Amino acid sequence: MEKLFIKFLTIVKSLPLWILIGLSLAGYTLLFLPPISGINFEPLRKTWGSWIWVETIVFSILAITRTLDIIFDFFVSHLAATKQSQILRFVPLDRQVWWHLAKQQDDSFASQIHIEIQVTNTSDRPVQILKVRLIRPKRVESIHAEVLLPLKGSSYHSHTHPVLPFDTVPASVHLMLKGKLARQGKPIRVTLGITDQYGTEYRVKNIAVKSHDKVIIEPNPLKAGLEIIASKFFKSRNRTTEQPPVMPWTYDPKATNISICESILQEERRNYTANGRGRGGLGSLNIGLQSEPNLGWTEVGKIPKLLWEKGKGKKISSSNLERLLKTYESLAEPDKENMKRYLLSQLDKKSQFAEVAYFVFCALHRFGATIDALKTARTFLAGDKVYGYSNLLGTLAAIVSNEHFDIDPALYPQVLDVLKGDEENDFRLKEKINLAILEHIDRQ
Repeated sequence: MEKLFIKFLTIVKSLPLWILIGLSLAGYTLLFLPPISGINFEPLRKTWGSWIWVETIVFSILAITRTLDIIFDFFVSHLAATKQSQILRFVPLDRQVWWHLAKQQDDSFASQIHIEIQVTNTSDRPVQILKVRLIRPKRVESIHAEVLLPLKGSSYHSHTHPVLPFDTVPASVHLMLKGKLARQGKPIRVTLGITDQYGTEYRVKNIAVKSHDKVIIEPNPLKAGLEIIASKFFKSRNRTTEQPPVMPWTYDPKATNISICESILQEERRNYTANGRGRGGLGSLNIGLQSEPNLGWTEVGKIPKLLWEKGKGKKISSSNLERLLKTYESLAEPDKENMKRYLLSQLDKKSQFAEVAYFVFCALHRFGATIDALKTARTFLAGDKVYGYSNLLGTLAAIVSNEHFDIDPALYPQVLDVLKGDEENDFRLKEKINLAILEHIDRQ
């Protein structure tokens, strides 16, 4: 009996799906079809009705289960084919994984994500990663997204480098997105979609991403409203006589060198529009915000390098900067002082050149006015909406990284004193200064 049942199941499994569906439909037809052209199925239903019901139910169940079996086989084979086509393997790393929320000039927000992922190529051919997208969270729009890979034997990373056959490399994923991913300072979980040159998309799921931002507690609307009412009610009592600081640097605007300075700053602003913060650049300067050795990337277990070795760093320069220095050197002492005062006065959030404050600071540093420039920028430029003060600190950090051998060590304590208590991101400037002081002691 058991063998007959197994044989029956084997025969049924070998039957095409359309036969099973046809037999079940035939049963429903005999059960419910009304008389047609004088043919009446009622006597047949009275005699064989119960058996017709059995046949109909049995073949309906067999048709449904066979359909599910086909769907399951298709799903399994599809998964196997997909897995076979995915020749890259991705493992998120815990180091250098962060996200940052930044306020833009128009008071909107942008979210930046950086993730380190280990990529393994299991095939015998090089594979290039073409694009990356954020799958979850879904409620943001991408501005810029790329995956940077190192070139074998080099620390230089690029989106054009492939993963070599049977090789494993660390990849840096960078995403810039419109809007807020979450409340500032709150850790998030993301899912990435990474596509290779063959059009295969890999999903790297549930990556835990922490934030280095300070946690911002959203204000209670009711409490905020009551505070506004209270502040207006007690406005007369809380009135203060404190006045905003006045820019101490005045200059003669009619001097010829001022118009030359303005022309150079206008050109630098044009350069910054093409190669600005969104690209990690600083206008015409030959460095960007990421100016540390090895682009700031460090292997697990190794101490990050903050300063370039002697002869390997770049002296910060550009054609615009050389023009400004040449103009300065050609002037008499009173005109030099006037030009210096003009540049110092531009380190102000109200200045038309606030967005190229990094360039103005670099020039003033070359003129020997580093501390005056830093004090002015902290007082009048900090809090601007064009990242002028942030870029300025990034430029100073780049100068220390690349030129620490040529900087007078007596300058470092003065810089730290000016920046004491400053909460702006300084691109590890204080750490670099500390290390530069120690290396100077070693050289002595």
